[in-house]
Amino acid sequence: MKPLKILGLADLHDHVARLEGLKNIDADLIVFCGDLHNGSNREEAMPVAAALARLGPPVLIVPGNMDHKDVVPDLWSEAGFIMLHQTFFRHGYCGFLGLGGMVAKDPWRSRDPARYYHRDEEVYLALASAYPQISGTKCKIVVVHQPPWRAQDTLYSGQSSGSVCLRHFVEEYQPDLLLCGHIHEDRGESLIRSTRIVNVGELRRGFAALIIIEEEISVHWI
Repeated sequence: MKPLKILGLADLHDHVARLEGLKNIDADLIVFCGDLHNGSNREEAMPVAAALARLGPPVLIVPGNMDHKDVVPDLWSEAGFIMLHQTFFRHGYCGFLGLGGMVAKDPWRSRDPARYYHRDEEVYLALASAYPQISGTKCKIVVVHQPPWRAQDTLYSGQSSGSVCLRHFVEEYQPDLLLCGHIHEDRGESLIRSTRIVNVGELRRGFAALIIIEEEISVHWI
C-alpha cells in the first residue's frame, strides 16, 4: 500500500505569512480543519485562499466558526479547494467525511446566517448519513473543526469543549482517524477506542502536522 502523506492544518485566521514555511513539505493532500479566515470579507480573504492553493497539493477543507457563509463557499470553489462540509470524498484507498463549524450551545447563535453553527445532534446525523459512501474504503478519515468531547478539546480553564454527538459517532463507527482544530491550546493526539484523534494545532502560531497513512498511521509534528 503506497503511503499517503497528509498535511494537516487549521486555524490560520488570515495570518497568511505562516503559509510560507510550508512550501517545501512533501504532501499528497492538504487537509484544512477550519478557520482559514478570521471573519474577514471576500477582499480580505481572497489572498489567503490563493496562498493556500499555491502550496500545490489538492486542498480538502471544512469551514470553521470564523469562516463566513457569505464568503467561503464561492471563494474556496474558485481557489480549487474541495469543500468537505456535510459530504464525503474518496482519494485512493482513503475515504473522507467532513463537517465544519461548531456546536452553538446558545440556540440564538445557531440562527446567525453568516456562521457555521449547528446543534450537537446534527453532528451525528450529518456524518452518519454520509458514512455509507466511504464504508468500503480501507482507511476512513473524519475531518471536522471542533474536536469530540474529551479528546483534544480541553480549554485553558480545564473544561472540555468538544461535541458530545461527535464522540458518539466516533465510538459507534470507529473511523481510523479524526483530524480537527479549533481548540488552540490542546494540540496533540489521543485515542477514542481505536480511532486516532489529532488536533493539528494553530497554524497562526506556526503549528501543523504531517500525517502518514500506511499500514499504521504516524503523526509528525511541525
